[in-house]
Amino acid sequence: MTQLTAPLSAPVHLSAEAEWRYILEQTPQQSRAWIADVVDGEADVLASFFYREMLADPAANAFLNNTIVQERLHGSMMRWLRQIYARSGEDTAQLAAQVALQRHVGEVHARIQLPIHLVARGARKLKHRLFEILGSRVEEPAQLHGALCYVSQIMDLALELMSAAYMRDSERGARADEAFRLFSLGQNMQVERERQRSSLLEWGHELFVSLHREVRPTPTPSLGASEFGLWFNHKAVAMFESAPELEQIQQAIEHIDQGLLPQLAETQERDSLISDIARGLDGIKFLLSALFERFLEVENSRDALTHLLGRRFLPAVINREIRLAQSRGTSFAVVMLDMDHFKQTNDQYGHDAGDRLLQQAAALLLGTVRSGDFVFRYGGEEMLIMLVEVDDEQAARIAENIRSRFEDSVFLISEGRQIRATVSIGVAMYDGHPDYEYLIKRADGAMYQAKQRGRNQVVRAS
Repeated sequence: MTQLTAPLSAPVHLSAEAEWRYILEQTPQQSRAWIADVVDGEADVLASFFYREMLADPAANAFLNNTIVQERLHGSMMRWLRQIYARSGEDTAQLAAQVALQRHVGEVHARIQLPIHLVARGARKLKHRLFEILGSRVEEPAQLHGALCYVSQIMDLALELMSAAYMRDSERGARADEAFRLFSLGQNMQVERERQRSSLLEWGHELFVSLHREVRPTPTPSLGASEFGLWFNHKAVAMFESAPELEQIQQAIEHIDQGLLPQLAETQERDSLISDIARGLDGIKFLLSALFERFLEVENSRDALTHLLGRRFLPAVINREIRLAQSRGTSFAVVMLDMDHFKQTNDQYGHDAGDRLLQQAAALLLGTVRSGDFVFRYGGEEMLIMLVEVDDEQAARIAENIRSRFEDSVFLISEGRQIRATVSIGVAMYDGHPDYEYLIKRADGAMYQAKQRGRNQVVRAS
């Protein structure tokens, strides 16, 4: 290897591409080629070291302990190392690609909400391990010093670009979280309050009727798994963030589900327990009223045509569902739905007819899913549904119910005309991957398979 001097620090006013070029120009090409060869040969070892060190940190387990993630990320880390220390790369297109790659990695980290300090720690340990490898192959101190400076500056610049993209996307996500909370509060709170009071009363009624049947009682789902419980766990906590009533309602639900319901099956003396459950439900209704009364309606930014959740709220909602699934051991599904032959409807009857069809489709979806589920207008005639706390069979059953309801419905369009419409649906279960885009792509791919197989059907993602 030729004599390798330490690259000088680039002037602070340079763009990211120009700074990367400056570091390359300050390092002899033959020396960069030698380092590229070392990294290429040790990429597998370095990637294994990186993920072994990361997994030793409990804070990283939620993001990296999934088998699919490890299989995908190991190869990605090897490619990343080989790319940032590639032999060449001074031309404009290559430099732009380098910078774009680092920003993309930062955006992915923000999307899966991987803490930035874990990324920085991993980069520090990886750089130290690479230093050890280079130190074992270079005897001349000056050469080693130059090699370490070059390796360090390249990795530091890559991390800086990642961090900038991470912070930008995290701030955007925080704004979306707050916007979703405001959107939730912007619903007709009086109607929502009565709907949830009704769900609560219905659960209590079903329980008490079941207990008084002469034949063997029909099992009643826990309050936490009821329509009210799903709404509370997946929507109320976002709508009324930090309200003290939330914790009190949660405690009341747990007392009924874990303290009172199990005793009903163990004793014939049920009257006292039934009275306790009734008092618990009355307490929840009181807290629910207080919760709604705390907040006034605010302006919201729902989709103007369908009044569904806008796509901008998707990251806030889906990331929260991922955290809930990880902490509670539950699962959820993403359902992608596309109206079949929608362009033909627009072309034949006009865009007003298409708009009316979308509005009725949105109303049908909202009337089919449960209170705790989420429905988004994803774009054009595509809609995305998040089904909370479901397994694979339940998700497929709900998706098939949606499909059949569309097939059986008659939709009114302009001038009193009626048409029929079908939908193609793709279903993907959350499999532990922390990046929600991966889950959406699986559902989207399944939906396109449904299109290719003839439309008007449901396809599950593999």
